[in-house]
Amino acid sequence: MAVPLDLAPAAIRVFCPDLVVAVGSIVPDSSDLRGLRRAADSIGAELAYWLHDDPYEFDYAFKAELTADIIFSNDSWAVHHYRHGDVHHLPLAASRTRHLRDLTPLPERETMVFFCGVAYPNRVALIRRADAVLSRHPVAILGTGWPSDIRCATNRRLTAAEMADHAADARLTLNIGRDLDIANRRFALPPATPGPRTFEVALAGSAQLFFATGLEICDAFEPGREILLVDGVADIARAIEQALDDPDAIQAIAMRAQIRALRDHTYTQRAARMLALCRNTAGLGLSGGSERPRLALARR
Repeated sequence: MAVPLDLAPAAIRVFCPDLVVAVGSIVPDSSDLRGLRRAADSIGAELAYWLHDDPYEFDYAFKAELTADIIFSNDSWAVHHYRHGDVHHLPLAASRTRHLRDLTPLPERETMVFFCGVAYPNRVALIRRADAVLSRHPVAILGTGWPSDIRCATNRRLTAAEMADHAADARLTLNIGRDLDIANRRFALPPATPGPRTFEVALAGSAQLFFATGLEICDAFEPGREILLVDGVADIARAIEQALDDPDAIQAIAMRAQIRALRDHTYTQRAARMLALCRNTAGLGLSGGSERPRLALARR
């Protein structure tokens, strides 16, 4: 059962799940986490949080520490700063139904370079430096908040399906993390784990130019074979030249990344990991039996 957070307490009491998983942000004061806790306690369910905005909202981690039985954080570095006895790293992932696309031969793709995202300051600075290079090719730099002086960028939002379609039609996709803390003054934690777009684009079938700020990306994809690590405009220019001169090599990178994402980075794998950890801590399910644990998902 999946329900919005405000309907979750009533649904929990009717459905009587073994496990309640709350997914999303815990920043809004309107989030009734204590009501969720009371509802889970009333039927003896375990309450887990999967927080997907670490470390950007880590100043509000105390809300999870006070009310959750088990915490899953999208960021590996943030995990070490929780004051809670049961915290685990669980990155976000990609969806087969929303993001998986057939691999199009590279010469048939209309876009050379694709990027979609909010124009955070670090992204604006990079795209502005790369504007002259990118403007020579058919590119799609989309999102919101892009300054008018950047010629290659267009302010347009995309749905999840549109994002995957654009990536599937791009020879290369830029992957630039965000640099905008919402509530991260307590420890000023830098992000460590690649965001979900990394896995979504891989599943869509585009070779990625990943601006690495840490080494954790190497645990998710093999550099040079499944993803290309870049550090500036010169690296972008070289990747574009390779996409023109050796499209088979870029196609192979996209194919290997898609295979890896299907194997290791879908929400099926993440859910299996979550259930395994919850069973270990709360004894969910019946060993040797056929009955499956009941799960309720509350989301913002």
